[in-house]
Amino acid sequence: MAGEFNTSTAEIALSTSLFTLVFAISQLITGPLSDKWGRKEVLLGCIVVSTLGSIGCVLATDYPGFLLFRVIQAIGCGFFVLGHALVEDLFEERDRARVRIYYMTLSGSFVALSPLLGSWLQTTFDWQGSFYGFAIKALGMFIHAQVILPSKAISHQRTPVSVLRTLISIVGNRDFIRYWWIAALVFACYFALISVTPLIFMDEFKLSEYQYALVLMVYGLAYFLGGVVASAVQKHISLTLQINIGLGLLGAAGVLLALIVNYELMTTITLLIPMLISALAVTLVRPAAISAAMLLFSSSAGTAASAGNSIMFITAAVSSAALAQTGDNLLMTIAVGFIAFSLWGLLTNARIGH
Repeated sequence: MAGEFNTSTAEIALSTSLFTLVFAISQLITGPLSDKWGRKEVLLGCIVVSTLGSIGCVLATDYPGFLLFRVIQAIGCGFFVLGHALVEDLFEERDRARVRIYYMTLSGSFVALSPLLGSWLQTTFDWQGSFYGFAIKALGMFIHAQVILPSKAISHQRTPVSVLRTLISIVGNRDFIRYWWIAALVFACYFALISVTPLIFMDEFKLSEYQYALVLMVYGLAYFLGGVVASAVQKHISLTLQINIGLGLLGAAGVLLALIVNYELMTTITLLIPMLISALAVTLVRPAAISAAMLLFSSSAGTAASAGNSIMFITAAVSSAALAQTGDNLLMTIAVGFIAFSLWGLLTNARIGH
């Protein structure tokens, strides 16, 4: 891309940071708008905007033009936040945790599989491949949403004041913040681990890109199987107990990872074991915590999801920035983080309702 637009790789990297920033802001706007105008209407509009941005990136003839369309794509991608709100709208209370397990399990699995898919797209279609892929998937989403989603425009929330009051009420609810904070802690652990795996497996263990992609496929499979286990478990236990079990597993993964690093037992196989345990922990905790939080504001699910997602992404961003400052002690830092976040989460869950 740097060669294509006659600019530096640092400038291209900046476009990713700009996308992330605009994407985060867009989610804060999209959620409340969906409470006012309806999920389907906002979702379809956002898909159109993001698709136009993606196609514009491919057709751009210079870097400023590419950057402009990248921002447009990020604005449209605010529809990401509507997933949790749609679960709240379309399913009964008893089914929401199970549906979110499926939703997040597939989401996490796709993240793990994305390097392999990304390599194929780049090899086959050059850097434009990912944008072509995005546009095709967005078209499929548009058709699917148009066919299956009911039109649910809400007529009684037309003023900005109602959204502002709802947001203030949400932010002021301690239990809502605590549930999302727990979800944010485990998401930060997942995010941190994924972000350092290239450094560990490719730089230190000298795995090829293909071998690294296979490792992530195993992790993605474990994430998927963790979702199957979580789905079976949640039918028989409360959300609170499910959260505590998941946090306990996260702490166990941290202890095991610390022992592996301390006794220099690091291999691809040994590191995969705590990674797989942590995958199960995340699939248990996140759906349960988010379902419990969203239940508190089901009537304003879009605004609630926006507020909660902001907590989650800010926590992940701060955690990853802190992780980058640890130098050569990445894995031990992650292990300590797993343990600390597990204990912090257990303490937070115990305070809910008091």
